[in-house]
Amino acid sequence: MIGRLAALRSLPAPLAILAGMTFVSSLGISMMLPLLPLYGLALGATPVQLGLMTSAFAIANAVSQFGTGFLNDRFGPRTFIAAGIATYGAANALIAAAPSAGALIAFRAVAGFGAGANLVSARLYIAHVSDRARLSFANSIISAASSAGNVAGPAIGGLLAAAFTLRAPFLAVAATSAVAFVAALFLPRPVVAESREQAHAESGAFIDRQVLVLLVSNFLISTAFGGWITSYAPYATERLGWTTFEVGILFTLFAVGDITLGPWLGRLADRTGRKRIAVAAGLPVALFGIALVAGFPRPALYATAYLAGAGLTAFFSSWYALLTLAVPAVRRGRVFGVVSAIGNVGTVAGALGAAAIWQNVDLGLALLLASMTALAASLTLSLLPGEREPAGNTLAPASL
Repeated sequence: MIGRLAALRSLPAPLAILAGMTFVSSLGISMMLPLLPLYGLALGATPVQLGLMTSAFAIANAVSQFGTGFLNDRFGPRTFIAAGIATYGAANALIAAAPSAGALIAFRAVAGFGAGANLVSARLYIAHVSDRARLSFANSIISAASSAGNVAGPAIGGLLAAAFTLRAPFLAVAATSAVAFVAALFLPRPVVAESREQAHAESGAFIDRQVLVLLVSNFLISTAFGGWITSYAPYATERLGWTTFEVGILFTLFAVGDITLGPWLGRLADRTGRKRIAVAAGLPVALFGIALVAGFPRPALYATAYLAGAGLTAFFSSWYALLTLAVPAVRRGRVFGVVSAIGNVGTVAGALGAAAIWQNVDLGLALLLASMTALAASLTLSLLPGEREPAGNTLAPASL
């Protein structure tokens, strides 16, 4: 415990600010995300339109990440973090007033542009201000900050929807996004020394074997997410008879697993091997979907949700660290943008595939296949070459 507290106290100031900003933003986002399919159904959306709602967000997200990645290499990530949050918040204000399922799909696309710019820029910012030997830990801190917001968010969103309407959580997202935008304006500007990596950048391929494996893994985990977010809430409410509040509780347990185990698993990955931790992380993630479809009792479902949350953090913190180390700083924005954008194609495929399976075969099968795809994403990382011991580097200076 003392070691964990010491690690938290040693966080660089830019990372601490980003973590606080992420907490506030995630508090709002998590209020509405579990209820998004239910809001679509309330507006008369069909299963196919629910898939399009997720797909429109993902396509816009991919386009934004692709373009923002290239712009980050030229202008740096800080400006795009703030711009992305502002766009996302404004889009959710529009979503709260959506008159139809078609309008909801369009506004979700606008939100996707903002979220994409923020996502790729925030991860690049972490790469700029973090020690190479602690990259998994740094990414896990941001994930834990996000999940800290997620702990209260789903329950608050469910209560807002029950007390008012399903539109209320989206107004809350707009408000918390405004707070996060103000915080983003105070992020220090990182100054990155790239000369050490220039020779490697000029001679290396844009996408080599290691980046290709990471790309495929990200594509698969995104496919799993698209299928899961389309099928989980409808399955829980229609098949299991859960209330919207109960749907949110499972999201909260995911977040608790992230907060309590995520940073520890990030440190473990930095010390023992990021590849090893990322490969193992898919097992608890897949187990949650299996347990839900198999009808496990509530205590077992709660336990698997907790472990799945920790597993997702272990996977993504290790994945981002592996990608950061695989790409030189001078072209990191471009590669991050391309890899993330292609991953969003997986979200589209997962959402549309889950909707088609739901409509033509069975909703439970859609949820189960999404879980198996998450397992495939982690196992794909076993194809990575052996890790070299990362050499620690001094933290990049930052200025206001």
